[in-house]
Amino acid sequence: MAVRYIKTRSNGRRTSVVIDYNSVLTAKKPLKSLTSSLATNAGRNMHGCITVRHKGGRVKRRYREIDFHRNITDIEATVKTIEYDPNRTAFISLVSYANGVKKYILTPANLKVGDKIISADKTDIKVGNCMKISNIFEGTFIHNIELFPGRGGQLVRSAGTSAQVLGKDETGKYTVITLSSGEVRKIPNDCKATIGSVSNEDHILVNVAKAGVNRYRGIRPTVRGSAMNPVDHPHGGGEGCSPVGHDAPRTPWGKRCMGVKTRKYKKSSTALIVRRKRRK
Repeated sequence: MAVRYIKTRSNGRRTSVVIDYNSVLTAKKPLKSLTSSLATNAGRNMHGCITVRHKGGRVKRRYREIDFHRNITDIEATVKTIEYDPNRTAFISLVSYANGVKKYILTPANLKVGDKIISADKTDIKVGNCMKISNIFEGTFIHNIELFPGRGGQLVRSAGTSAQVLGKDETGKYTVITLSSGEVRKIPNDCKATIGSVSNEDHILVNVAKAGVNRYRGIRPTVRGSAMNPVDHPHGGGEGCSPVGHDAPRTPWGKRCMGVKTRKYKKSSTALIVRRKRRK
């Protein structure tokens, strides 16, 4: 897969970098029976008050129902299409099981139309196959990982990401994995995971180039606090460029931020071995 650089004279699109979908996708429209309507609330609650800022104004789209559980076990499935999903960064694939059931799954990298995949407690280490994490060899790259048995994949679902199996812990009840963020954690042996890394690894190279593209996605502009009035933000007011005026920068609601530790020292989970690496 490759990216495509937009060649144009217009200012808005001059630096655009997009995914070359024509070289990857095999279908233009989704299977209607596996889609549902997706309401938009523009970040407002039932009273019409804004509870999530910087949201609103996106284009209409339908939700694709993804099978994160992979519950149809011991039945082989054939990959029919590779499609675009506007609700996530990864591609999705329509698979047809031998019993006639059709499902959407996250497309692993290097999965092609016509490939055979299967979900079972124990099966071959093959891209797209799903099995219990206790039966996956050390060093294998996986994605769509369950945190609790039967709940469905919750970890490693975005484009280009993968986790790696490190081995069993000292009790033998958990499997230790390392995530792409550098975090190391324990997963119960009965949880399922899918072999391979997630597709669309070139997503990190995309450059939207103009604000209008984010408006299509429902992302509204973010205004600096220092550009607001004092009634709207603690940093607002003053003539020209004014300093913060506090002992530390504040959020719009008056809480300290930026350089002030707000995380509790209590460990968030007993399954967490190493925290993720801090981004620079």
